Amino acid sequence: MADDDVVIASENVRCIISPYLGGRISSIVAFGRELLITKNGETNLQKWGCYPMAPWAGRVRNGVFIHDTKQHNLEINMPPHAIHGTVLDRPWETTATSPSSVKMQIDLGSQWGFSGEVTQNISVVNDTIKFELNLSTNDATMPGQVGWHPWFARPCTFTTNFEKMYVRDASGIPSGEMIAPTSGPFDDCFTDSRQAPVIQFENNLRVEIQSDCTHWVVYDEPQHAICIEPQSGPPDGFNLEPHVITPKTPLSRYMRLIISA
Repeated sequence: MADDDVVIASENVRCIISPYLGGRISSIVAFGRELLITKNGETNLQKWGCYPMAPWAGRVRNGVFIHDTKQHNLEINMPPHAIHGTVLDRPWETTATSPSSVKMQIDLGSQWGFSGEVTQNISVVNDTIKFELNLSTNDATMPGQVGWHPWFARPCTFTTNFEKMYVRDASGIPSGEMIAPTSGPFDDCFTDSRQAPVIQFENNLRVEIQSDCTHWVVYDEPQHAICIEPQSGPPDGFNLEPHVITPKTPLSRYMRLIISA
């Protein structure tokens, strides 16, 4: 654990938060079991922990979108696309801490063509970890999207129940067409959840993922991890289903990891 890490905990759950590594949770130990893929020498910050995504989540096709008739070009960090926003690999400022909670904030960086800020609150209440993200802007309008990307460490399984699934095109990005969910493995976006997704670990340890996000990306292709990612919109959302915020209408979403054993 680094000197800049923050530890929050309850009787059964201990979280290590690394504000300097994209405001992520670096470790969740619940009932004695590590739930996440930890850094463990991994240099790609996209591939471990549980990190916030803003001001977009998932890929933006070719890093290009139109807002208010103007074309915007994002930094390409997963060629040929831009992925997961501008805050997962930059240090956040810690604004408040307690034994069970932490508050952080960050601007959206020089690679984003708008003025904006993200705040994140993480707290542990009994056996539940609560997350809140708020995306705001000082500009007249700004496109916006938020989400979380948890990497749950196998061995584990998962259960979901979605009504719709986006069709992916040859680039692996939603085309906009939706169908009934098919069988996996998945690197896909779903919507209209009928029940909260559940990650099931050994010894009856389970994590229920609750969120007011409308979209969920399920990524279970890796042999070592399962990712179930609540997002406020789909991948390439700036082009498929743009959501616009203003100084008076910021974007706020929550995620809760309800742990039981």
